[in-house]
Amino acid sequence: MTQWCASDYRQPRNNNVERATVFSTAAGKTADLHAGDDESAHRAMIEQKLSTRCDRITAEIIPEAPRSDDQVYIRTTATRTLLSDDVAFQTEPVLTTRSVLRQPDGRWLVDIGVEAG
Repeated sequence: MTQWCASDYRQPRNNNVERATVFSTAAGKTADLHAGDDESAHRAMIEQKLSTRCDRITAEIIPEAPRSDDQVYIRTTATRTLLSDDVAFQTEPVLTTRSVLRQPDGRWLVDIGVEAG
């Protein structure tokens, strides 16, 4: 959720994705950057002074999803608030399902997103 919930027009393009990569695999980062803002979307964000914030964040291991000692699937939800010039104007639900992989050093990192079925 770090990448989808904390963005700010005052930051460089896709800074939210870059900031979250400490928690991501290389494949996860690549997929997230591909899905991130292009130059025109970022320019519109700056012109409209758009930012986002989240609260009511929940995360759960999906019990019916396959799992192993080194992989689980996590469903994360939140309420995202959209702001223009730091004034809230809309809220919306956010849902993401991601694979999370144990690394050789024991850390768990977020991998690529999973299509809802």
